[in-house]
Amino acid sequence: MKILYVAHGDYWGSTWPYAFIDQYIIRSLKKMGHDVKVYDIFARADILKNFILKVAKEQNFSQDQTLAILDDRASADLPLEVINYEPDLVLHIVGRLGERCLQALKKLKVKTAIWFLDDPQEILKTSKMGLLYDHVYTVESQCVEAHRRAGSKSAEFLPLGCDPEVQRTFPVEDKYQSDICFIGVCFPRRLQFFDELADFLQKYSVKIIGGGKNIGAPGDPWLWKKKLKRADVLEKFIIDEIVFPEEAAKYFNGAKINLNIHRAAQDDRFRGAHDIMPTSVSGRTFEIAGCGAFQLIDDLRQDYKIHFKAGAEIVSFTDQKDFMEKVKHFLSAENERKQIAAAAQHRAYADHTYEQRLKVILEKCQ
Repeated sequence: MKILYVAHGDYWGSTWPYAFIDQYIIRSLKKMGHDVKVYDIFARADILKNFILKVAKEQNFSQDQTLAILDDRASADLPLEVINYEPDLVLHIVGRLGERCLQALKKLKVKTAIWFLDDPQEILKTSKMGLLYDHVYTVESQCVEAHRRAGSKSAEFLPLGCDPEVQRTFPVEDKYQSDICFIGVCFPRRLQFFDELADFLQKYSVKIIGGGKNIGAPGDPWLWKKKLKRADVLEKFIIDEIVFPEEAAKYFNGAKINLNIHRAAQDDRFRGAHDIMPTSVSGRTFEIAGCGAFQLIDDLRQDYKIHFKAGAEIVSFTDQKDFMEKVKHFLSAENERKQIAAAAQHRAYADHTYEQRLKVILEKCQ
């Protein structure tokens, strides 16, 4: 197939994780033998960004109004690219194409597909956006019905995955090794988890990674050292920076236990006017497995059971007591830990790579 892939890029500084997922998809499509052309929509926005922000400030535009203008200008040339390239499919993640652009693509009768990565937090927006695409995919299984009720009859559940070229097993140096490792943004539920378990965790070699100056509000960045109440105990474990996938894979490989703690359905950053309770797991679930690393996942998102065999390929915990007991057990049960990690990698490579996810999309878009 000829595929015009509209890369999310670094729009508004969102280098994590969307730009990385762009690369997984592009690399996988090419590996699958497809003719792929990349349209970096947001590189075009940079040309007018400063001017539009200046006008928006003068006119007192809201952030949503400003983003809509930038989206419109950034995607203005896409229909011309479709005319020149004549793709079989225009594929995009997240969903930041302007409405006028998508209407033009409909008139050109080119097939379009969107993979929404921010459901359910953004379901009120994405369910409307999805109406402008031929095929809709969402990473949250509980959002499929919402998309269909909105009118996207083709909406389907499609979780994230792993890329074996990045998420693989390899030896790492001492600085990446730990007893317990967590990589992710310091959302409130995660902060509460670490604060409440600080005294227990201080007995081990721990790494808490993923805060960043560009995450959260400009005047209130989401930094682990700033947000944790028990930073007095946990500060020595914190690496307040966003790590790229290749670096994250080193930490996953170096940890005896990788934690997978999901954010709450709603928190201080996202309070959507909806009642959808998410059950789907994060991309971290598949990335840790792809590294052949042991994973201890919270029991908040039950979909982990449909992707991996509980107890044999992945281990969950229900509460603090269960967590502490399983940490103690698996730190001492090296052989069992390695067997589960190896089984998880086998499952991830068999069923949960980006190539397999893209096959689902392309088969529907033939």
